[in-house]
Amino acid sequence: MKQAILTLFFGIIGCAIATAGDFATEMLDATFKLFHVNSTGTCVLVRREAPDQSLYVVTAAHVLERTKGDTAIVVLRERREDGSFQRRDHTIPIRREGKPLWVRHATEDTAVLRLAEAPPVPVSALPLAAIADEAQLIASGLHICSPLFVLTYPQRFEGNAAGFAVARQGIIASHPFLPVQRHHTFFADFTTFAGDSGGPVFVAGKDAHPLLVGIVLAQSRHDERVKTEYEERVLHHPLGLGTVLHAQFVRDTIERAAKPTDSPSR
Repeated sequence: MKQAILTLFFGIIGCAIATAGDFATEMLDATFKLFHVNSTGTCVLVRREAPDQSLYVVTAAHVLERTKGDTAIVVLRERREDGSFQRRDHTIPIRREGKPLWVRHATEDTAVLRLAEAPPVPVSALPLAAIADEAQLIASGLHICSPLFVLTYPQRFEGNAAGFAVARQGIIASHPFLPVQRHHTFFADFTTFAGDSGGPVFVAGKDAHPLLVGIVLAQSRHDERVKTEYEERVLHHPLGLGTVLHAQFVRDTIERAAKPTDSPSR
């Protein structure tokens, strides 16, 4: 069995599902498409507590690493007076003179880019408190077969012309789920596609707000080699399982990105 990372490159909650309302909308509002002409992923905007006024772009590290050039585009949404939304593509710097402006976790596939300038339109951001550490996961009672929600841009697909993410659901598919430091990732049972990388995996928190439990990293598949007298090829069979990185590592990376010694997006 092999895993395939879920950035798209061209050329190639326990929570009750019935309550998926405001908490899911809060997560949706903080989730955005992050793309380049030859790649696409998903990101989440996060804000730390005051006095920090910066916005932090959270995604899978390979999304940024495999995006060519010094800039990428975040698809923002601007609310109109009638309550509808207008798509606003916003270019952000991701490298300076070829050097990354993001902070990558030392061992895990997650990265955080601190934005020095405010976006051109008002945006929602997830509070740091909504990113689950191990204590929050224990308190949530999550375990094998617990329901989860996912927001991503599978195969660049968008929910509508405004650029909202697409919502899906699954369950925790691997055991044991904890402790985080021993089990850095876990499987979630939902169909995964290129473009899902960096997407939030979340549940309803005990405060009725979203609780981010992880981000999507990869899909799992079985590769079958077929050989005949005149042909050799490999068939990829998706297993319908996504690899999810525990949110604790996202929290750790945000804290690193917030330190003055690390390189912000300036």
